[in-house]
Amino acid sequence: MRNIKYRAKRCPRCETKNDYSAYRCSQCGLIFSRVEEGSNQIAKDFIKAGKKEYVVCAKQFPKDVSKKKFLLFCGFLGLFGVHNFYVGRYKKAIYMLICGLIGLFFTATGSIIPTLDEIMSYLSIPIGIDTFFWILDFIEGCFNRYKIPVAVDFKEALK
Repeated sequence: MRNIKYRAKRCPRCETKNDYSAYRCSQCGLIFSRVEEGSNQIAKDFIKAGKKEYVVCAKQFPKDVSKKKFLLFCGFLGLFGVHNFYVGRYKKAIYMLICGLIGLFFTATGSIIPTLDEIMSYLSIPIGIDTFFWILDFIEGCFNRYKIPVAVDFKEALK
């Protein structure tokens, strides 16, 4: 007898496991097709306004986010968090921007000012974390595992 693997999908709002063919989440009632039709641009506006209850993080790219543009930003400017600014993950983007600029500054001036080597040794851990996030984000973006903020159920929030 063959072992049939149970296919499940997680709700992006409450992380509850649901049957793969389910129409809505069994716990919070989120209709999964609304996530596919959601808007990243509206989600970014809600994040800036502090209305995070209307935003979920989906692993599929919404229609208003280009996967090619995301991967180009991540591949070439990912150390500075440009791809996170593009999709609206602002806290992570600011962290990556600060760490990237500090790393660039100390790399560029390290040979000119020899005393900066000691300071650079203390900053190597945050810069290493930044590099790890950069590589991880690129891999997750390639395999559609990167979580992108999407606005769902936002009709009442726009009133």
